[in-house]
Order: sequence, then C-alpha cells, then structure tokens
Amino acid sequence: MNICKRLMLVAILVLVGMSTAQAGGSPTCVFPETKLSWPAINPIWEMCWLDPGDSVGPRGSGMELRNVYWNGQLVMRRAHAPMLFAEYNGGQGGDCYRDWKDEPTPTLAAAVVQNQLGSIPNGGEPAITSCDRSNSPTTSYGICPFSLTIPGGYNCTAGLAIEDLGDHVRLTAQYRADWYMYASRFEFYADGRMMPSFGFGNRNGTFNSVTHWHTNYWRFEFDIDGQGNNSVSINGVDQTTEFTDLRDATGGPGGTQTTWEVRNPVTGNGYRLAPGANDYLVGTNESGRNFHTVDFMATQAHAGEYGDDPNYDLFDCTMDQSALVNGESIANNNQAIYYRVSVRDATANSWPNGCSGGSCIPQDSMICKKAGPTLYPIGPWNEFIFANGFDIFVPGANRFR
Repeated sequence: MNICKRLMLVAILVLVGMSTAQAGGSPTCVFPETKLSWPAINPIWEMCWLDPGDSVGPRGSGMELRNVYWNGQLVMRRAHAPMLFAEYNGGQGGDCYRDWKDEPTPTLAAAVVQNQLGSIPNGGEPAITSCDRSNSPTTSYGICPFSLTIPGGYNCTAGLAIEDLGDHVRLTAQYRADWYMYASRFEFYADGRMMPSFGFGNRNGTFNSVTHWHTNYWRFEFDIDGQGNNSVSINGVDQTTEFTDLRDATGGPGGTQTTWEVRNPVTGNGYRLAPGANDYLVGTNESGRNFHTVDFMATQAHAGEYGDDPNYDLFDCTMDQSALVNGESIANNNQAIYYRVSVRDATANSWPNGCSGGSCIPQDSMICKKAGPTLYPIGPWNEFIFANGFDIFVPGANRFR
C-alpha cells in the first residue's frame, strides 16, 4: 500500500471512529421516566417517556420524550410541546388563552398497550382519543370512552398507549385544558423517520358556536450523536445565529417546500424537518391579532428554558419570539427547535369575517383536525463508506449508501 493510500485510510478510520462514538448507546431513565425499547428484542428505538402530568415547563408540556436513541445513537435530548393556545374570533368576543399541558385525561386503548409496549389484539382498534372520535360538526362525544364499547380488554387509561405496529411504534397521550382535550402522538419508524402529530377534541361542546383556533408549538432539543456540536440550516444552508422562519410550499430547491435541518457537522448525521400537508391549512396570524406570527424558531438551548415565558398566566396569548430568538449563536452547539401547527374550528356563517351564505366555511367546529411534520434522517448514520478502493465497514451499519 503506498503512503498516500495509507494516510487516506487512517483519515477515513478516524472519521469512522467519530461517527460511531455513540453507537451502542442506550438511555438511562430515572423516575418518573419510563424506558421504551422497540422492538423489545434488538431494539431500533429507545427512549424515556413521561406522561403529561410529569412533563417539564410552566404548566407542563404534554407527552414528553427524553434521550431518544435510534440504532444506539443519540438523536434528541428532549421532545415535547410547551406552548399551547386557544384563541377565539375577535368579532365574537375575542377571548384568548394559553392552555395548560399537565392534566392527563384518559384514552381508550387495549389493556396490553397501556403504559407498556404491546400489539393491538386481532380485530381490535388502535388507541382512541377524543380527537379520533370527533367526526360530527356539532356533536361532542364526551370523555373516555366517548360513547363507545369495544370488547376484548379495552378500557380508559390516563397514561400512554404504546403500540407496536410492525414497521413502527406509536405513542399516544391525551391531556385536558378545561373543555378541550388535546391528543399528542409520536410515531417512530424502523427507517429512522419520526412523525409527531397534534389534534384536539371537545368534551362538552363549550364554545362550539364561536370560530376559534388552537396553536401548538413543539420543542425539539436535538443532540445528534451526543456531541453537542449541531448546526441548523434552512434548505441546507447553515445559519450561525438564532432565527425565525415561515413555511413556504415552493421556497426550497427547485420549487420544493422549505425544510430545515439539524446536523452534526463532524459525523454528517442529522435530521430534516418537512411540514406535513395539513400544516399549511392555517397560516400564521390568521386572526389578524399578531399572537402567533412564526412557524419555525431555532434558538440556543438553555437549561430550564422551555418556552418564551416561565411565568405566564392564562391570558398571555402572544407567543413572544423575541424572548427566545435574540441574536445568540447557534453554530456548533446545542439548539432548541420550535415548530408551530394550528387548526381552525369554524362555525356556520362566521368565517371568513364578513362572509354570508355560501361564501362561509361550513361548520366544522367539532370535527377534529390533525397536523404535524415528518422528521427524516439525513447523512451516513453508520453506513458503509467507500473511498479510493477501500470498503470500510462501520459497526452498526444496516444498509448501503
């Protein structure tokens, strides 16, 4: 082997060592955290979960996931939803609230998936939240069991439903803020995709006659490979300071949608966040009151900072992005990524403002709407590397590149 090839081989092996420094890792969960390993044998995904009642942040943050590992490599330190709002049309009272996220309410699920990994019984149903049941424009189905009877060990659980669905695992939790019941789901696929979703239901029909919006901000605290040196990009272009951004269906390369990436620049491993189709249905500031004006925020992560205001009250309706995005560096450190989705519940002859008859959106105020992005893995993630005739195997590889 000539000296040039020898030096190249050494360089590649050094990079391989960096790439696999975290391979074989597994989270250590401390009460009240509970560990999930999926599949139970030779797990692909491992993480610690907490139900909404144990989540961090001012008045909680819904279902919370910590120390999320894919194939033995750290992906995220934390995933949760610490900011949640309910806003009513200004022409009909204009109330607005910052809802709490720490009051669990039961989900209808098979006993074998309640707070543990299990499979849906043959002929059974996936976990049912108020949102899943809300299929009438004007009818509320109340709290669990939502006027349903499912035989075969189905009952109401205030914890999580954790369902092994073959090619992925799904976690479902539900929490309540007075008359609303919010559904939080997170799906993890064997190929590395992560799919969070948000939806809501109404337990008794309160404010069914007023057009209103629900706005949720997820918070993802990535730590790719556990090295604390991530970078954040817009359409693949790295950003050095904190920023806000808006969704754009044609703002990406070649007229594709705008996406955002978090990446470890040393190993090349990372994730791309791509909006889902339903995420575009309700834009920022649809009410015109400037409460929620950004779709995406990249901020430097700080211990104990789980949103824009640690001391908010019920009527703090404005999400103050300036409290989070204030010029700090996000180059090669740990970041917190915030992502907004909103749903609108319209009543007959009230939206858009000033509409009449057929120009109004038909009433759909009690029909549940769901929204959420997909997070796609990008980069090597322990694959084979080919360079200058050397086939170098990286431990933990599961596919060719």
